[in-house]
Amino acid sequence: MEEMIQQKNIRIIDEVADWKEAISQAVLPLIENGYVESRYVDSIIENTEKYGPYYVIAPNIALPHARPEQGVLKKQLGILLLRHPIKFSQDGFDVRLLITLAASDGESHLQTLAKLSDILGDDALIGKILGASSAEEIYRLFTLGH
Repeated sequence: MEEMIQQKNIRIIDEVADWKEAISQAVLPLIENGYVESRYVDSIIENTEKYGPYYVIAPNIALPHARPEQGVLKKQLGILLLRHPIKFSQDGFDVRLLITLAASDGESHLQTLAKLSDILGDDALIGKILGASSAEEIYRLFTLGH
C-alpha cells in the first residue's frame, strides 16, 4: 500500500457545499502533485451524472474514480476526510471518507482495490480513520493499520 499512497495526497477539511465540491477537493492533491490531469475531476463528475454515484460503497465511504484514459498520469490514491458528511444522492449514504483512485491501467486498479478491501472491511480501523486529526495519522492508519 505504501507505493499507492503518500501523505502529501491526504487532506482533512470541515465541509463542502455539495458532492461536486467533494470530488474537486478529493482530486485536488492528485492534480497538484502530478498524478492526474485537471480533467479527471470533470470525468468523475460526468460519469456520476451519467451512471450515478457508483463509487459510494458503504456508509461514510466513497471511492471516486474514472477510467485511466480520462486523465490519469501515474497511479496513486488521494484521501479526503470530511468532518461533516455529504450525500451523493438523496437516498444514499452519508460520506465522510473519499478515497480517490487514480489507476494507470486495469490491473493496478484491481490490485489497489484488493489492498483497500482489507482496510475498508475493518470497522475499527475505519472508525480510527474517521476520527483522525491529521494527514500523518491517516497515512499511518492506511499503511500500518494502527
